[in-house]
Amino acid sequence: AVVSTQSTGKLQQEVELARADEAHRHRNITQALEQEVETQRGLIQHLERKNQVLALEMEERITRTKLLYEEKIKGSVSASVREELEETIAALKAQSTILEQKATILQSELEARNKKRPTPSKARGMQSSPLKVKG
Repeated sequence: AVVSTQSTGKLQQEVELARADEAHRHRNITQALEQEVETQRGLIQHLERKNQVLALEMEERITRTKLLYEEKIKGSVSASVREELEETIAALKAQSTILEQKATILQSELEARNKKRPTPSKARGMQSSPLKVKG
């Protein structure tokens, strides 16, 4: 009975030591994993900042390139040619507006005339071909 009690006590001590060792290993692994997570978080933050800086640099390059080409284009077209083109555009817009107004007037005159005329079914032999103006 004494040997068995000693064996049981020894066995319990060994189990407790094994549990303590296991708990210690668990803590060490947990700490190592936490450190790795923090390292990865730091790396992610660093990469995000780097990405933002690169994006801003790219936007700046694009803006500079646009300004450079605008200056080149501006310099390649003389002021007199640019003014002439602007005047031509304005004149074409005015002509377009006038033509649209004329088309509207002609369309309403045509509709008014068609209302006064008898329809082709009432007037035999008379052919009516209404003119349609696209507007």
